Parts: sequence; C-alpha cells; structure tokens
Amino acid sequence: MTPTSQPPVLVLGPPRFIGPLGTVRTLRPLGVRVYSIAHPRSLANASRHCAGSFPIRTPGTAADADVLSDLIAAGRKLGAGTVLVAGSDDWSVFVARHADELAATYVFPAHPLPLIDGLASKLGLFELAARHGLPTPRILVPRDEAALEAASGDMQYPVMLKPIVSRPGRQWLDLVPSRGELLPRYRAMGDTGNVLCQEYIPGEDTDVWVFNGYFDASSRCRAAFTGRKIRQYPAFMGLITLGVTEHNQIVSEQTQQFLSRVGYRGVVDIGFRFDARDGEYKVLDINPRLGGAFRLFVDNHGLDVMRAMYLDLTGKPVPAVTRRDGRKWMLEGGEILTVRHYRRERGLTWRSWLRSLRGLEEGATFSWSDPLPFYVAMSTLVGETLRGRWGRLRRQVAQGGVPAAPGTSIG
Repeated sequence: MTPTSQPPVLVLGPPRFIGPLGTVRTLRPLGVRVYSIAHPRSLANASRHCAGSFPIRTPGTAADADVLSDLIAAGRKLGAGTVLVAGSDDWSVFVARHADELAATYVFPAHPLPLIDGLASKLGLFELAARHGLPTPRILVPRDEAALEAASGDMQYPVMLKPIVSRPGRQWLDLVPSRGELLPRYRAMGDTGNVLCQEYIPGEDTDVWVFNGYFDASSRCRAAFTGRKIRQYPAFMGLITLGVTEHNQIVSEQTQQFLSRVGYRGVVDIGFRFDARDGEYKVLDINPRLGGAFRLFVDNHGLDVMRAMYLDLTGKPVPAVTRRDGRKWMLEGGEILTVRHYRRERGLTWRSWLRSLRGLEEGATFSWSDPLPFYVAMSTLVGETLRGRWGRLRRQVAQGGVPAAPGTSIG
C-alpha cells in the first residue's frame, strides 16, 4: 500500500501542544499523511514529517460557524474519509457539538456532547464519577469570592485551585497552603466562576498514575496503558515532565469499567492519585481526547493509542497490546523549568537527576532525525523566560525596588 492510499489525518490542537507532533511522528512511518493547523510557532508544523497545514480558526477565538467553515474547507481538499483528531479539550467539545456537520467529510469517534462536556469539566467529572462509583477527591465550587470566603474556614489545607474548564492559556494550577492565602490566590487566577477548590491528596509524584486508552464504537477498550509520573510541571502537581510505564491492574480495570459504562468512545488520557489514607486511586482529571504524553505509552510493537484509533477508524485490525513496563518519556521544556524546584525543595542532586533519566527512550520534541520541533520548543521557552524576567525587573523598578545585581536571580 502506497503512502497516498492511506486516509489522511487532520489533527487539531494549540501550536505548543505536543499531542499533534506525536501524531505526526507516530503515523508517518505507517505511510499516513498528517496535517495540522497553520501557525508560525507550531511544533507539529515544524516537523519534517508533517504533510501540510490549513488556516483554521479555533474555538473561543472565532464564531463556531467560521471555525466549522474552515474545517469543512480543509476536509474537502483532503477528501472524504479523512480522520479528524481532537488534541485539546476545546476541540473535543467542538467536534462533538458539530458532529453531524463534520461527519459528511471526516471520520472520528462519535461522542455524545453531554458526555464530552461533562468529562472536560472538573465539576462535570466529579458528578459523573460520583454517580458511577469512581473515587474522587472532594471539591468545592464557589460562585464568587464571598462564597469562597464563607467556606474557607471549613477547608482542610493545603487545597488545590483548578479551572473547572481548561482552556489554552488558562490551564494553571495552584496549591494554597493556608486560609490566609486562599482568597488572594483565587483572585490571582483571574477566572471567577471557572475555578474550583479540590481536596489535596498528600503523597509523592510517583503516587500519580496515568491511564491512556482507546475505546471503539461499542465503548470496548481496544488499547490500555498505565504508567506513573516521576516529575511534574508545575512541580508536584502538573503535567508529566518525566514518566515511566508500569502496569497497574486496579487503575486499568476501574477505568475501563467506568468509561465503558458511560459509553465513552475514542482516545482518553486520565490522571489518578493513590490516596494512602484509604488505599483508593482517586481520579483527578479526564481528558476526553488525545493526551500530550501519549507517546510515553508504546508497546513492544510500536502500538500507541493514536495508532490504535487510526487502525480502527480506517477498518484495519487493532493488534492486542503487548505490555512493556519501564519505558521512560520526557517533556524537555517542562523538565528544564521544574528541575530547579525539585533541587531546592526535594534535594534533587544532579547525580540523582541523571540517574532518573536511565532508560529514557523518547523526548516529546527532540529527535535526531526531526530536529526542528525541538529548536522551536527551546527557542520559545528561552524567549518567554527572558520576557518574563524583563517584565518582573521593570515592575520592580517601577515600584521603587533595586534591580538585582549581575549574576543574581531576579525570578
């Protein structure tokens, strides 16, 4: 079969998300042409394996009708049967909302919109999990600052602040250590009405487990992987910067049972935290779409959830997963940013850091045969770091402070 005989793929996601880049890299060896959204700093577009890009407006920045028009125009050029992949929560919700219009051109998992809306929302997830017996941390959803202040005395600290619905550019987390800092930090998130308080489960980074899977049109799990985090960004509570595959039967079984019960279809990325206080694995987040770290989870024959979905949607057999424990994967930019926090707060030494990288098989952006995405990622990281430091210095001077001496940290 020649490369052009394979149905193409259009992957949707913000330019700095690594899921689209992973999609380009995992499907191109199968002879699949993968296209993405045009953007000058897109990691996926920078890959030499990317087949091209289309000027597609994004949900939240343009009217739905305009976004839909762009998608349909791209689909007409690519041809009927093009596989459409949602690489962010907002795209997952958009595709579910406009499934009828998109189905004439694209192939994708048919998600019921109420289910996707529920899973993409921390509040919706909590309510759905409670109905189906999936353990979760306790949450509080304040309607405004007054309600938060009234409830602050009954909370157990530290407490997590999270956006109810994650959006590109508004995905940060905060761990509030005391009641006195709760209101200022809530206010600093600048997203009143879209912030909830979640119970903090004590433990280590390695207590955080990740499930990646693919569920077919009958909500049957065709590929399931589990692993755990080694480090995160932000430190101790964020994205995987270094992860390792490890089988967890409890996490795998309870996830498959839950998602099959609610009728989920497609790829999914889920975070759990083991709570030593009661011995339960409690769900933290469910991303109803392709997760950024999906390339951590690759079996002995190269199968990952993206390949499993593509094979299934294009009518090809999906091989059984041959489990492979011990595979390590790193998000390079996040690791650079977070390692100093682990050195300062957890006593991580350079020797122990290097030791933790043993067995590393793949980076999110680095590849000897496809180097440009790594350059784009690192240049963006350096530029943002310098702009952030310059901004803090200007504010310090404007407030009457003394600029830091050369060689002194100002961040």
